[in-house]
Amino acid sequence: MKRRTIAAALGGILSGFLATLGFGRRQAFADQPGGMMGGGGMMGGGTMRDMMSHNNMMGPMKLGMELFERHAEIQRATQYLPNGIIDATVSGNAKTAGIIQAHVIEMYDRLDSNRPFPYPMSPSVTTMFRNSAKYRRTYKILPDGVEVTETSDDPEMVKVIYAHAKELDAFAKDGMPAMMRGMMQRPG
Repeated sequence: MKRRTIAAALGGILSGFLATLGFGRRQAFADQPGGMMGGGGMMGGGTMRDMMSHNNMMGPMKLGMELFERHAEIQRATQYLPNGIIDATVSGNAKTAGIIQAHVIEMYDRLDSNRPFPYPMSPSVTTMFRNSAKYRRTYKILPDGVEVTETSDDPEMVKVIYAHAKELDAFAKDGMPAMMRGMMQRPG
């Protein structure tokens, strides 16, 4: 599937999802805080338009959608520690491995520079950005992907780290259906 097709499908899926929750198209795409799912919207005030913006579609959403498209080529192994995780995300396909690496590098750069973005597919991402100073994160580039270590001294943050690892496991295993489940689990 081409990126434009995926972006259009995502927009249609999100519109249908919002309609089932009782949000009309005008409200879902409004350029006002709380425009999507009310109460602060996506990622603390974002809107559907923010999520689908050029900057977001050229950055984290673009890479994320490419990974969803290639999920069958991705393998993950997660080691749960008392204070966090060590996980490896790899692919036998060199292009997919490069996308995995680019995605992790971009996400960590955004976390370190406090540049959140609307990402309704992952219920844990909002909390991770909001509390980025409460956990430590490092990555190591592997020949076929990346190894990530995320730890915290805060037991509540460790739960978020675990939840995020489980979301990523589901994304790699199931692709788009896991993304939709993630969107359905978001608090309204």
